Amino acid sequence: MDVQEAVAESVPAEAAQDKKDGLRRFTMGPNDSLEGKLTYEGHVHVDGRAEGELHVSGNIEVASGAKVKALLEAANVTIKGEVEGALNARDKLVLGKNAKLSGDVTVRRLQIEDGASLNGHVRMGDFEHQGSGG
Repeated sequence: MDVQEAVAESVPAEAAQDKKDGLRRFTMGPNDSLEGKLTYEGHVHVDGRAEGELHVSGNIEVASGAKVKALLEAANVTIKGEVEGALNARDKLVLGKNAKLSGDVTVRRLQIEDGASLNGHVRMGDFEHQGSGG
């Protein structure tokens, strides 16, 4: 009986919230475009075109074929398309095999797949808890 109750409760929540962490998800389709500044409590998936600034409490995913010219700030950023602009990932940046990133990056962890390109300065480490020494 407990399993049935859990399944019944999770179905309506899936549409509005991410199943794993409960955060909301904002999804842009391939024909969607965004210009300006977006501040969002949750995750953002870009499959179209975005220009400006994206400040996200959760994760940003730039899909294959998407084009972004923006300042990106999120917990984790996954890029499979093209991004031009500064990027601040509080935890991890993943560049997929066809990703193109042009801009300065501040990140704690970085994963680059074979075939990805990155042009810009990279600053890595734990910036919230910097100690003396260097």
